[in-house]
Amino acid sequence: MASVKEKIIREVEKIPEEKIAELYNVVHLFRAGIESRKKAVKDRRSEAVKFFGIWKGMSAEESAALDEIQDRRKRTYRERIL
Repeated sequence: MASVKEKIIREVEKIPEEKIAELYNVVHLFRAGIESRKKAVKDRRSEAVKFFGIWKGMSAEESAALDEIQDRRKRTYRERIL
């Protein structure tokens, strides 16, 4: 049984020569899109990693301020959905 890659090659060989440039553009853009998505995911992960551990060692005042913000957000959300 032929692999998918072999099947693709056989199909490409059947395409008229004047259409090969169009096919190249499609394949090239498809591959470039895959690579850019991989890079975007990697960039987002590395940005997120920068924040790991950022909340360690906060003072009591800083922690209280964050708790207050979370409480306000919860109350606001509840008021909007009710």
